[in-house]
Amino acid sequence: MSHSIPRNIPRKASGLLGISDHHSQRQGGQFETAQNGIRNNSSSSDVWHTARVLSVCTMSGIVFGVALEKGRVFEPTVIRDQMIFGKFIMMKMFLSAMSSGMFSLSILAMLPATEKKFREARLSFSQSFFNKGVLSSILGAAILGIGMTLSGACPGMVLVQVGAGSKNSVFTFTGALAGAAIYGVVEPVMVWLTKPGKPLAVSTLDKHLGSPFFVVGLPLAAVISTLIFALELLVPWKTELQIPNSPDAMWFTAHSWPPYVAGGLVGLLQIPIVLAVSDTLGGSSSYCTLVSQPLFVRPLQRLSPYLTKFRMGVGNWWQVFYVGGAVLGGYLSASSSGSWGSVEGVSPTASFLGGALMIFGARLAAGCTSGHGISGLGLLHFMSFVAVPAMFAGGIGTACVMKVLGTF
Repeated sequence: MSHSIPRNIPRKASGLLGISDHHSQRQGGQFETAQNGIRNNSSSSDVWHTARVLSVCTMSGIVFGVALEKGRVFEPTVIRDQMIFGKFIMMKMFLSAMSSGMFSLSILAMLPATEKKFREARLSFSQSFFNKGVLSSILGAAILGIGMTLSGACPGMVLVQVGAGSKNSVFTFTGALAGAAIYGVVEPVMVWLTKPGKPLAVSTLDKHLGSPFFVVGLPLAAVISTLIFALELLVPWKTELQIPNSPDAMWFTAHSWPPYVAGGLVGLLQIPIVLAVSDTLGGSSSYCTLVSQPLFVRPLQRLSPYLTKFRMGVGNWWQVFYVGGAVLGGYLSASSSGSWGSVEGVSPTASFLGGALMIFGARLAAGCTSGHGISGLGLLHFMSFVAVPAMFAGGIGTACVMKVLGTF
């Protein structure tokens, strides 16, 4: 999910990366302006600062792509098998990313030098639920889960599949763009149907308990790590690999990494993202930015004011650079092990339909697998505690139905 842009991003820059003289803040997937004292010039130092920020996002995306490819969680069969509890690679990686992300965010919240960045990132996440409530979180996340099982992907993972040459992943990506476009058109209706009567009085667990964030976050991260350890003892990761690692493979040329190592690496990416853009990990907003580009004249913009607000600004485009890096990371990782193009996908129809449902659901829920599962739970946000179970319920229910119908 895409949140607020960094406070020191320059006011003016060329092309689509230019931003207004206000701070773009996300509310319900949309952006509204708020004064933030951004400098009123377009000096070369500002341009270089923007370039550095986007470079950090791109490099983080590359690491994300490598981790998902090496962890094997990008394989469609791994995602589908998790939904019927046939394999636990996805669960181990998901819990590991959640745990290390929660740990990383706790450290950022503790240190005086980074505490302000943490607060900005957390505020940005909370603002994404403007006009959103429990109903939109449950319904949207359930639709997201249905799409995940159909396509064997999630919003961020499909870009890794494209980079790694997974078969039919292009259909999933195309479906995801279609899902973003459809949601952009019907967004006013969905808000009208699901808008809550009043917002949550307290939105996070630590505030509910009256404790500092890290006092709650660090013990929870330790508990989750214990669960991962127990799960690994019960189901060792090497027993779930379709292709074992070559004995003489180096760490980067290896076909697979332990899922808890790959997941832990993903969670640690919260640190550079929070410090660079005062935001947290997510991927679904990037599709809105991409499909909004044709809306460059006012008559077209009236088709979807929601999508129009994603067109410009580093606050929107950083996530495009991040997922673009994920494509490259998936490619580099798969190529290094000689496995590029070897992963089977699902059918083109299931890929496209699943991709469309994924992004439609993610935008309705104001978050995707990374946005709610890693960032939202990592930030102890109540909406994510609602959305993640709904997401898995949708995915598991779809898998059971497909199993009965013989289409799994």
